[in-house]
Amino acid sequence: MDAVAPSPTTAPVAGGERQRWPWPTFLGWRVLIEGVGLALLMLWLPRPLAASLGIGLLAALAVSAWWAPRRLRCVRAEWVLPLHPHADDEVAVAVKLSADGGAPPFAIETVMPGQTSAQAVGHSAGLGRVPARVGWSVRFPHRGRHRLAALVAATDQPFGLLHVTRSVAPASEVLVLPALGTLRRELRNRLTEWTEEIATGDDRGDDELAHLRPYRPGDARHSIHWRASARARHLLVAERQTPASRHLALVVDTRAATGKRLERLVCIAATLVDHLAAHGWHLSLHGQFAPAGVQGTRTQLLEVLAEVQTGPVEDLARFVPTGGSVLILASHAIELPARVPRPLLLLLNECEELVRLPGKLR
Repeated sequence: MDAVAPSPTTAPVAGGERQRWPWPTFLGWRVLIEGVGLALLMLWLPRPLAASLGIGLLAALAVSAWWAPRRLRCVRAEWVLPLHPHADDEVAVAVKLSADGGAPPFAIETVMPGQTSAQAVGHSAGLGRVPARVGWSVRFPHRGRHRLAALVAATDQPFGLLHVTRSVAPASEVLVLPALGTLRRELRNRLTEWTEEIATGDDRGDDELAHLRPYRPGDARHSIHWRASARARHLLVAERQTPASRHLALVVDTRAATGKRLERLVCIAATLVDHLAAHGWHLSLHGQFAPAGVQGTRTQLLEVLAEVQTGPVEDLARFVPTGGSVLILASHAIELPARVPRPLLLLLNECEELVRLPGKLR
């Protein structure tokens, strides 16, 4: 298939779409030049056969210019985007194709994320009345909102003389979640010890349903919290009738983080959200990006982190909630608010050693 010609003239088509005027392929240019040359030969030499051949070549080019755009007129496309992709992960993107009146073989072209020029991402051998699906893989280079360029159908049928393109689907947008790292054993143990310390303290949770209580005859052996029992010197049983009391506030300090440092901070925060949510904690996010705090599922919190930006320097204490368990991820050393009982402070520099970051963020 011939390459897309640079910047051919565009014209509006039905439905507000954009269609490029047919552009000659290499073979098309050759037919055009030879056709014009043979047709003009009659001006100097009486060669009717040569002139007829030249006129025939030009007629074939004219038929292609009239017919080729109409063969793509019925093609429609619909984006099939991945759910919750993460930055720098290879994910599958697809397009659902249909054509009421059928369509010739064509290619799907678009501008891939991180690229500046259109390229073919898939091919269709032709469409009948049954919809088809064309897929390809894509890697989003960074978190945040990515704009996917409009999808364009391109063909050089019939005759291979003209390259014809037509927009078949508008531009779309996808929110890319932060990249995830892996917690090293040292940090996992530190988080486990801290959460166990919270459980053995006076904080019984917001609704006082999930807590540790003394062992009673008849309690199941697997319900005994052995580490907490060792500290208290008597058997304690963990009651977790409702996960709502297992609430933890994660405060992310983005005040002095910029560039790659901010990206590492967000990646570590996302990794902590992923780890704690997998262990049954209900989380809320706090910081300059969420002054009132945001509570939600793992995916909802990762969507918030996907759009975090550096903010002005403000007092971090105003973003730290009171009356609950607080984990603070800070880009530099800070003074912890005295009103917060037993907070855990993690600094970015130490977390960079305790979390296996993706290659681009190391």
